[in-house]
Amino acid sequence: MSRLLAVLLALVLGPAAEAETRQADQRSGALEFTATQADAKFTGVFKRFHVEIDFDPAHPQSGRLDVTVETASIDTQDGERDEILRGPDFFWVEKHPQASFHATRFARAGSGWSAQGELTIRGVKKPVAVEFTLTPAGGATVMKGSAKLERLAFDLGQGDWASTEWVGNEVGVRFELRLAPVG
Repeated sequence: MSRLLAVLLALVLGPAAEAETRQADQRSGALEFTATQADAKFTGVFKRFHVEIDFDPAHPQSGRLDVTVETASIDTQDGERDEILRGPDFFWVEKHPQASFHATRFARAGSGWSAQGELTIRGVKKPVAVEFTLTPAGGATVMKGSAKLERLAFDLGQGDWASTEWVGNEVGVRFELRLAPVG
């Protein structure tokens, strides 16, 4: 039965089902987040990031997903807010120029997958699950997904910002990337 499932996955996912390292960066998609400030939702992006995945749905136990984000590249379309987010009370980009996610555990989740790994922001490492789908797209693979985080778990918001009165604790992350084979 599992052999049949592997064959079906290979047929449905096409290139995405082959064990091959694929990568993406800011030129091939978007890494966005949503949060709440003063009871109003806002959206931001990270303009510089790199994603690399080596994943075969027929053999998820041997998969790997690595994401690196340059924290100074945050952009919420509000210069004052961006400066605060880059500062020592939030991302503290001078001391922590990168955030990273590393996963080696994968499980089925609905019509896609869940990558269970460790997210590191501001030097704080926590387990996080990222749900995603892979869809073949003319020689490339489109990876779409999301995750939910609590900013305070990563020390994002020091001093007056540690309260959730002005800035909500929950942060939603979404991405859509066009993955291309490495090399």
